[in-house]
Amino acid sequence: MDEIIPTVEPIKKENFFISRIKKYQVIAFTFIFLFLNQIIIASANYFTGKEKYFENDSSNILLIVLGIPLIYFLGWLIVVWIASKLPREKLKEKFSNHPIATIIIFFLLIISELPNRLADYWDGNLINVFEVIVYYSFIFFLWWLLVCWISEKIFKRQKFEWIWYKKIIDKMFIFLAPLYKFILGLLAALFIIMILFLLVTLVFHYSWSDLKHLFQH
Repeated sequence: MDEIIPTVEPIKKENFFISRIKKYQVIAFTFIFLFLNQIIIASANYFTGKEKYFENDSSNILLIVLGIPLIYFLGWLIVVWIASKLPREKLKEKFSNHPIATIIIFFLLIISELPNRLADYWDGNLINVFEVIVYYSFIFFLWWLLVCWISEKIFKRQKFEWIWYKKIIDKMFIFLAPLYKFILGLLAALFIIMILFLLVTLVFHYSWSDLKHLFQH
């Protein structure tokens, strides 16, 4: 009797981009959400003539079709790469091991710089404000990584162990991610409501008074 040799099916390797999107869903959702917001704003400004980034029409269209998608795609790749190198536990350990860098970069710089940046870019759009906060927080985060790297090269051993600081870091890692998801979800819901309102007003030619009269009945 011939021996039956079990066949081993080859393991299908998942696509790089699909696997990263599945693994870092919040990052992917953030970039898609901000990308759609900027595409809609840029398109609306261009077609209504409110604002054009370049004098040449073809350059403006090229920016909307290729420039903005490329910028957000590259940004997503950079953030995903950093996230893959710094998983949650490793990132928490780095925060715990560098209290001076954390206090200088995240507390002093954010408190002193972020309000000024928000004032410069404030236009009444909450999504744009959220993007400014995310962008500059990430820039500060990169500076923090650089300072931590320099500190590791100079000081081989960690000399500071502050219990109050470690408690703050523990609380931050517990509450910061859920808070970010809540704010992101709330803004996404407002964004969808805004899009639906624009569709109703532009496609069906309803005004605010018409909608108000409709809901009253």
